[in-house]
Amino acid sequence: MRKVSRIFELISEVPSVSIVGLDKNTGKTVVLNHLIGLLAAKSIRAGITSVGLEGEKIDQVFLTEKPEIYLRSGTLFATSERDFAAREFPATVLDLREFRSPLGRTVIAQARADGKIVISGPSIIDYLLETVRLLKDLGAEKIIVDGAVSRLSPGSPFVSDALILSTGASVASSVDEIVRRTVHAVRLISLGGVESDIAQRLEPLTNGVWLLQDGCRKLAGSGLLLQVKPDEIRSGVVYINGSLTSATLRRLAVADVTVVARDFTKIFADSDSLSYFSRAGGELKVLYPARLLAVTVNPTSPTGYHLRSEAMIEALEKELRVPVFDVLREGVS
Repeated sequence: MRKVSRIFELISEVPSVSIVGLDKNTGKTVVLNHLIGLLAAKSIRAGITSVGLEGEKIDQVFLTEKPEIYLRSGTLFATSERDFAAREFPATVLDLREFRSPLGRTVIAQARADGKIVISGPSIIDYLLETVRLLKDLGAEKIIVDGAVSRLSPGSPFVSDALILSTGASVASSVDEIVRRTVHAVRLISLGGVESDIAQRLEPLTNGVWLLQDGCRKLAGSGLLLQVKPDEIRSGVVYINGSLTSATLRRLAVADVTVVARDFTKIFADSDSLSYFSRAGGELKVLYPARLLAVTVNPTSPTGYHLRSEAMIEALEKELRVPVFDVLREGVS
C-alpha cells in the first residue's frame, strides 16, 4: 500500500485536522493541496480555512514562487474579503463575519468550480474556532486548518481533532538538526494527559500557577512563578494555566513534581530544559492532549539547497512513532 493512501486513512479517522509547520516553507500548502485532492476524489466535502495568510504566489520573505491553494468544486472555504474577491473561480457566499483584519471581514463560501485562491483566515484563535464551527454547520464533512508560519497554536486540541506536522530543509541545513528539532516538537505534541480525577479539579481553574497537594491553592499569577519560593514546591501537581517557559520548567525540576500545561501550544521550553527537568525526576503532562497523525517532510529549502528526502524520512522514522511522508515523492492528486 502506498503511503499516500495511508495519509487518507489517517485523516478519515477524525472530523478535523490542522497542518502546522516548524518553520516557513516546510511544505504545508503542498500537504493541504494533496488532502484537498484526496477528499475530492472520495466525494467528501471539505471545509478549508487558515490562520493568517496562506496560498500566496510569492513568498514574502524569500521572494520565491510558492504553490498556490487549489480548491475543488463544492469545497467550503473561509478567507478575507480581499482574497475572496481575487479568487479565480465562481463561488457562492454563505456567510460573512466581522472577524476583521487588514484584509477585511471573513467570507465563508462554497466553490462552484475548481480554481486557485489565497486563504487568509482569521488570525485570532477565538475567531478561528468560530470559523471552524461555521464550516461544520454549513455542511463540511472534513475540516482542514492550514496553520500560519512557525505557529503551532492552530494544532491545539481546541481548534481541531488532530494535526499533521510539516518539517524539512527550511528548518535546518543538516538532517541531524532537522531531526533534533522535529523530535523535540513531536515530544511536546505527544505529551500525555493527566488522570481524569485530576483533570476535573484543574479544568475550572483560572489563569495562574496552581499547586495540588492535599488541597488546591494558587501560588502566583500567570507568568509569575519565579516569585514562588522553591520550598513551596517539593511534590504534588503544579498546573500552569498560561505559558510554560524553559526557565519555569528548570525551576520546577524536582522529583515527585508533575507539571501540567493547558495543552502543548502553551509550552515554550527548549529540549535541554525538558531533558533537565526529566532527569531531575519531574513529569510533564497536559490537561488537553493532542493527537499527532503524521509528520511530512519538504527536502527543499527556499535558499536553494536540497536534502535527500529518503535520508530525512529514514532518520525521523528511527526516532518517531508516527508515519513520516514526503507527499511529492509519493505522488500528489
